[in-house]
Amino acid sequence: MSGPRADPAPLFDLVTGFPPDDAVDVVLPIPLSLAVYMTMLESTGHAAELAVLRKIHVDQARETVRGIQAGFCDPAADGASPRARITHIVEERVPRVNGLRPHLHAYVGATLRSPGPVVAVDLEHLAALADSDLLPAHRDGLATATAERAGLVWGETAWSPREIVGIDWLTERTEQARHDDLSCRGPWPRQQIVAG
Repeated sequence: MSGPRADPAPLFDLVTGFPPDDAVDVVLPIPLSLAVYMTMLESTGHAAELAVLRKIHVDQARETVRGIQAGFCDPAADGASPRARITHIVEERVPRVNGLRPHLHAYVGATLRSPGPVVAVDLEHLAALADSDLLPAHRDGLATATAERAGLVWGETAWSPREIVGIDWLTERTEQARHDDLSCRGPWPRQQIVAG
């Protein structure tokens, strides 16, 4: 999933609209250790450092939505490229869970926007894409950007391929938090594909 990424067509207006009933909500969490670290920054008054991490997450969410577009819309032989219809939001909290748990909701339309006949979105392909490409790319993009801009060190743990490592209190707290129920129905409950 490298190379330039095209923006998908919007599915709905976040200010005045809501997703159609047949939309699918693709949910991608950030690594739990990053969420716990951001919670610590928030609770200890490190607003500037937290703002940097929030900005990184918003930027990566936009790139991840472009990844959905890329995974579905290979250019057609005549040069026309169908576009996915997606509107995304970044939420910072999960109901009934203490602390920050930033995650992405990408509401994907049931059909692709195309100059030709209507093409339905293949939900099995979307689910496979979420686990095989989108989640690893989302996680790796966050890890790379936070390492460069915030000096965080990332590595594999016994239960995750990519978490912040080398901070004892963070490792202990993340280990405890990983048993929390992190499911979020989103502001508009729709059929969901939860990556991971």
